[in-house]
Amino acid sequence: MTPAQTATVKAYVIANYAANVAKSEWSQIAEKLSTDASPVVKAWSTTVNQNDMDDAPDYTTFDAISAGKRDSWGFLLARPRDFNRNKVRKWVTDIWGNSTAGSNSEAILLAGLVNATAAEVAIGGATKTTGTVSGLDRTYLGGVTVLEVNQMFS
Repeated sequence: MTPAQTATVKAYVIANYAANVAKSEWSQIAEKLSTDASPVVKAWSTTVNQNDMDDAPDYTTFDAISAGKRDSWGFLLARPRDFNRNKVRKWVTDIWGNSTAGSNSEAILLAGLVNATAAEVAIGGATKTTGTVSGLDRTYLGGVTVLEVNQMFS
């Protein structure tokens, strides 16, 4: 975590967990910062696995997709993908069409979202939208350790 990110998280802790800033509560603060934000904030996953992508669409329309797009779908599924990247999300919509409510593209893009931790939300990032699906483009990934909380308040 950079010094600026540390300062941002410290301000977030003071604003949200002021009653728990005592040294004896640092492990609880670290745990809160490392779990899903409340309310839940969706973020683009940096490693969407093949199973999650493959399970998302309704394959009844697969035969209607051109041979080149079917091949492209196989390439997309070949390894985990970073849905935080605009080109990966565009790849999905190029194969399956625009992301509209109930579409295959929407289902696949929704599979590319994860719950952001409280620390990730505190540090923030831009929201990226593809069709009907939006997610936080996190500038920090992960939680916070007890040592990091200790350093914030030492």
